[in-house]
This record gives sequence, C-alpha cells and structure tokens, in this order.
Amino acid sequence: MNVATLPAPVRAVLMASLGALAALAAVPLWQSLTTAEQPVLWWAGRAFGVLAYAALALSVLFGLAITSKGAGGLLPRKAMMDLHQQWTLSAVVASVLHVATLVFHAESGVTPWAALVPFASARLTGPVALGTVAFLALLVIAVSSWWRTRISFQAWRAVHGLAFGVAVLALVHGWTAGTDTATAAAWWLYVASTAAVLGALVVRVGVAMTPSRK
Repeated sequence: MNVATLPAPVRAVLMASLGALAALAAVPLWQSLTTAEQPVLWWAGRAFGVLAYAALALSVLFGLAITSKGAGGLLPRKAMMDLHQQWTLSAVVASVLHVATLVFHAESGVTPWAALVPFASARLTGPVALGTVAFLALLVIAVSSWWRTRISFQAWRAVHGLAFGVAVLALVHGWTAGTDTATAAAWWLYVASTAAVLGALVVRVGVAMTPSRK
C-alpha cells in the first residue's frame, strides 16, 4: 500500500508514531554506544526488536479499535484499518530485520536454525524460543491476510486471533531476552503497551456484550 494515498490524518498519525518509535529505540542504543563498544549488527538487531514489538502493539490496538464502537469517533473506520495494516506490515519487516541482524552477528549466539526452530538455541533457550514462535506466528498471520480472498472467513478469523498470543509472546520474549529490558525506556514501553492493549480489549469485549439496539 502506498502511504501517499492514505488520508492526511492517517499519514500524520503514522509519521508521528514512527518518529516516536525511532526516538524510543535510539535511547538505549545511544546509552550503549556512549558506554561501550557495540558492534553495529548487535545494536541494530536490538533496535529492530524494539520497533517490531512497538509496531505489533500498535497493530493490535488499531485492530481492536476497528471493531470497537467507542473508538469510532477518533478516526474513520477506513483510517483505522489502514493504520492497522501499515503497522502489521511494519511489525513483519522489523521482525525479519531483527532476526536477520542477530543471525548475521555471530556473537549473539542465534543461529539460522535457532531463529526458525523453537528451543534450538543454546543461549537463552526459553526466551529465544518464545521469540521464534512469535515470529513464525506473525508470518502466518501476514500470509493469511494476503490470502484473505482465497480462504474462508472463519479460517482467516481463527488465524487472525493468534495476534493476541503473538503480542504476549513478544512481550515476554523482549522482557526476558532483551538487553535493554532494565532501561527506563524499555520498561515504560512494555507497561504502556500492555495497559493500552488490555484497555482496548476490555472496551472491545464490552462492546461485544452490549445488546444492540433495534
């Protein structure tokens, strides 16, 4: 999808969010670069990991907002759908770059096999496995969206429901395996994103349980 074709409010939100995420990712990286010698691939992999998680959280948020009547006044439904799709694509791209940079950085301990097979990593076996499962599930969700017209709605919706599990796995993976977990920026990212997603989920469930007026 061409970003230039998106409505002006959507482009504004998208660009502002990208800027905020870039600044957020730069904080721990700048701290590392000013205190120790860090290989480019190492801190690039960490930055892409932060961006992948943040983009995934935003994708889930806008996905919930699409079907929540209470969010209808914030942006038009089409605008929220565009943002949902854009952030999903951003999460996929950032995740691929996150995995690729860590695999190419030999000292990370993440081999191509460990990146694709859960529990195959000799280092941080459990935390890395959570990231691997989340990565593979995210790819499945993306492929199901691209094949939306070729599969049934029930199958698409079932696969799409994996997004919540992916978000949880990504959160635990980042918290347990992330080098920057101890930084204030990472801590606030995890807390704010979790609170936002849980709040949106509560609103969505409330909307679903509210009887429709005829």
